[in-house]
Amino acid sequence: MSSHSSSSAATSGKDPPHNNKMPATEPISIWSLPDDLLLDCLARVSRLHYHILSSVSKRFRSIIASPELYQARARLNRTEKRIYFYLSYRIDPATDWYTLRRRNIAKGPNVGYYAETVPSPKWLHPAQSSTLVAVGSDIYKIGGGDHFTPKLSKRNCCYGFSVLDCRTHTWRQAPSMCMERDASATATLFKGKIYVAGGCDKKYVGCPNWVEVFDPKTQTWGSVTNPHVFEQRGEFISNENFVAKSLLLEGKLYMFGNDSAAVVYNPEKNRWSALGKDMCSMFQAVRECHCVIDDVLFFWESGAFKWYDFKARLCKEVRGVKGLPDLCSSDPKFFKVAMVDLGGKMVFMWNTRTYWECNIWCAEITLERRHGDEMWGKVEWFDSVLSTDESCSSFYVVSASV
Repeated sequence: MSSHSSSSAATSGKDPPHNNKMPATEPISIWSLPDDLLLDCLARVSRLHYHILSSVSKRFRSIIASPELYQARARLNRTEKRIYFYLSYRIDPATDWYTLRRRNIAKGPNVGYYAETVPSPKWLHPAQSSTLVAVGSDIYKIGGGDHFTPKLSKRNCCYGFSVLDCRTHTWRQAPSMCMERDASATATLFKGKIYVAGGCDKKYVGCPNWVEVFDPKTQTWGSVTNPHVFEQRGEFISNENFVAKSLLLEGKLYMFGNDSAAVVYNPEKNRWSALGKDMCSMFQAVRECHCVIDDVLFFWESGAFKWYDFKARLCKEVRGVKGLPDLCSSDPKFFKVAMVDLGGKMVFMWNTRTYWECNIWCAEITLERRHGDEMWGKVEWFDSVLSTDESCSSFYVVSASV
């Protein structure tokens, strides 16, 4: 019987029956990937999740802490804007630095964020009299005091210039400025360089370096022609009467002072020009809490979000912003606000205060231009991100790319 079956199969030309089951193979694990491929995978993940991934293993933690990861993120165009801010306190010289971190579980209808401490060395304290500007993943801390002084009448100025690397949360010193400056100084990133002005003592009146320029690539300081050579309304614009606020708008560097004095800088000709009286509404906007988003000047005034229509030379209200608590009821003596561009969205921060604590709140607002001359906003989320001591007197916010 069996010999007949074999012969029959052979003479029919058909293959003998076989088992159709494929041999079992082990699933591919992420642990089997070489470091360069694993790095490429992690570079595509939002940085908001890196603190969770760092706890997975020592290998993950090592890759996430490596500079090569952030080079890969830049190469893949995966950099993201992230919020950093510092708090200062009355009398106390301590200054706390924070960044916003997403919660593991969202709180109710809100996305859920909280403030995570950023380590800062003692030589950075205090920062109450400093101004900040972001250049890529670096935040430059400009001016301020080297040490605490109980003499409240004494201006807290210094030549200091330090840098926070937001990729690794480490600090380093940068070349000092040529002039001492305090918190009233202004700093603007313009054509890849940092322009610093104001915040000087009267002893520097007439100093040729009143406006300094720092090149982050070469790590060197330079200067520009100062705006005191121009006259407006019978008064010279100088470092004696020019309390500087600056911003970049439509490819031009604008600088504003007291008494509606304002100038615009042309870098190609290294020349300042005085602004006309028709810019007075823009000057009013700059005096309030403000920021520039997608070449539009936004500001907050008397409980409302507004924007400056450059063509009409008018300030208009941003429509549709609903859902935020009533901010006008806060005590104006202690109420602080700040806003910053977060990749085309507006981040708005404010504080509320009780007898025993100060709460820092944050809201993210998307913006849309409609019909050419209307600006609409929508609150994506708002949340209390930090509770701190009631002596908190001010905060400064900036966004960096990481």
